[in-house]
Amino acid sequence: MKYTIIIILLVSTVFSSCGKQTVTKGVWRGNIQLNDVPAESQMPFQFIWNKVNDGKDEITIINAEERIPVTEISYAGDSVFIKLPVFKDEIKARIVSKDSLAGLYYHVGSRSKYTMPFYAVAGKEIRFGGEIVPPADNISGKWETTVSPGDSAEYKIVGEFRQTGNKLTGTFLTTAGDHRYLDGIVTGSKLKLSSVDGNHTILITADITKDGRLENGLLIGGPKWREQWIAVKNENFKLPEPETITKIKEGTGVIDFTFADMTGKRISLSDEKYKDKPVVVQLMGSWCPNCMDETRFFNELFPKYNPKGLQIIGLSFETNNFEESKERIERFVKQLNAKYDFLYAGEVGKNISETLPFIEKLNGYPTTLYINKEHKIVTVYTGFSGPGTGEHYTKTKEEIIKTIESLL
Repeated sequence: MKYTIIIILLVSTVFSSCGKQTVTKGVWRGNIQLNDVPAESQMPFQFIWNKVNDGKDEITIINAEERIPVTEISYAGDSVFIKLPVFKDEIKARIVSKDSLAGLYYHVGSRSKYTMPFYAVAGKEIRFGGEIVPPADNISGKWETTVSPGDSAEYKIVGEFRQTGNKLTGTFLTTAGDHRYLDGIVTGSKLKLSSVDGNHTILITADITKDGRLENGLLIGGPKWREQWIAVKNENFKLPEPETITKIKEGTGVIDFTFADMTGKRISLSDEKYKDKPVVVQLMGSWCPNCMDETRFFNELFPKYNPKGLQIIGLSFETNNFEESKERIERFVKQLNAKYDFLYAGEVGKNISETLPFIEKLNGYPTTLYINKEHKIVTVYTGFSGPGTGEHYTKTKEEIIKTIESLL
């Protein structure tokens, strides 16, 4: 409750005074209050505030091995505005002093928009504050994880952790991809992990029991995303193979579709540009971090395989408003310097059978269709294990390259 009162008082003064202030350069610890239960939802993250060569400020967000440069920083009086890269999230805060900020974190998803209290303090080199004591156990390894245990919506994911002393990193793998780079600690019998990537704001906690289980787990991602979880160590547990998750209707032959490009022009798979060429069709969204990781990889492959005939189309599912969606897609494409084609595929979450009737059921983003020269679907791959998953990322890349080369 103490933090909530302080944040509310500080936020109420954002933009209330004038006179530009400067901030301390170096390591900062930010904190986002994810929901209205402060005791469990204070999500810390680290960033470095730098002055770069041209005199402009730049922030680098740190999540384990990941470094996210943030260059869109502006000032107005004693307020600072920080636009996070690729996605639409941003921070608006008052410079309370050169060593502290207070304001709001603005999340803008595909179908949700909300704010969360934010504050930050300079000079804090430890991600999670409070007393740190020797860990009760080393939880490195693979964990069979049950989310919403005992509920009708119960589902399985995989936790993979690396622990050195108190330091803990890792990720959760799901059928849609992964939770990217998680960074945190084990202190006593408690694990704490967090991550901020411009779209995700994730806090993960759990208790380590005396018999080596993980209990009382919480996964909090915002005001409405709060799930319980438990886990047992199981090096042999696997999720379903990504090729088995999304089904294509039986009897599907040659496929076609028509969607608008960013100028509003209607583009079809049957157009001359794609005729007699293998096509990778990426069902994605500009709001999706795993889609961002997949897009970066496809963008690496495109210059190599496009001269050999390969085409790639990103079908972007966004809001129900074309102009708003166009702005989001264009920002996504520009920031990733993506060179292949992107089309607006309509509102995410709507009936996929109306837009892509050959799909029996779409089970996550990204889902990627690998189509041969006759425009028949060869395989469907759901999810993308990104660079935060280590060997899984390497395996995913190898499988994609092998599939693309078989199409050519």
